[in-house]
Amino acid sequence: MSIKEHTQDLQALETAVKLLTDTPVMIKITNVVGSTIEAGLKALPQKGRDVIQSATHKGLHKAVEIAGKTLEAKTQQASSKTHLLAAATTGAIGGFFGFAGLAVEIPATTVLMMRSILDIARSEGHDITDSKVQLECLSVFSHGSESSDADDKTDASYYASRAALAEVMTEAARSLSKIAADRAAKNLSAKTAGKWVAQLIDAIATRFGIVITEKAALQAAPFLGAFTGATVNSLFMDFYQDKARGHFTVLRLEEKYGMEAIRSEFEQIRRAMAPPAR
Repeated sequence: MSIKEHTQDLQALETAVKLLTDTPVMIKITNVVGSTIEAGLKALPQKGRDVIQSATHKGLHKAVEIAGKTLEAKTQQASSKTHLLAAATTGAIGGFFGFAGLAVEIPATTVLMMRSILDIARSEGHDITDSKVQLECLSVFSHGSESSDADDKTDASYYASRAALAEVMTEAARSLSKIAADRAAKNLSAKTAGKWVAQLIDAIATRFGIVITEKAALQAAPFLGAFTGATVNSLFMDFYQDKARGHFTVLRLEEKYGMEAIRSEFEQIRRAMAPPAR
């Protein structure tokens, strides 16, 4: 069975390729805000970077523990706009308080993003009570730090990111399955999931932390204020919602047609979409 014989699935993959090879989030944000990341990073003290890294880890751990518990497993349309509005609210608070608000705003936004990613996974027909699906939701945070947007490295960055996490994802899922069997638990718990989930969070935090630091460097600037903080967070949430939609579309199609077949088609579509060489 070939995806080329199923127009609807092929169109869904084309959309996924567009979402997964889109302009990096910080380029989008700086284009809207009109400020530069470099200037924000220069003004960010080492103490600020430490706070951001700590808040990023805290946010990912909280995302694992909390986000999935408020969603039903039944497949339904994603409420992306609701999550977008909530992210804008936390961004406004962070922008109002500047650097002082980051320690609270970053974990809060990360949990909101995880909840939205789970919501999108559910809308694509995935079982969000499955620990593997929940880990795939967590992995979406690793897909936002690409430095290029339309060259021969773009496809590699998506699949290479998945490959880099594959071993730790497999072991983390195995650990969670064992815990679920032993304790009849369905929700992830960073406190009980063992070393593999901790390692997965560390690996994702390394990538996600780069983007969070750049975002925070802009958002914490006193002259930006609450309005721009809300704008930055809205763009941030929208970007990762797109990544989630693309990722879970690809996973759904891989289950149907096989990973290698979809990866090959993904590459063909990406090359067809790439701008002509100058």
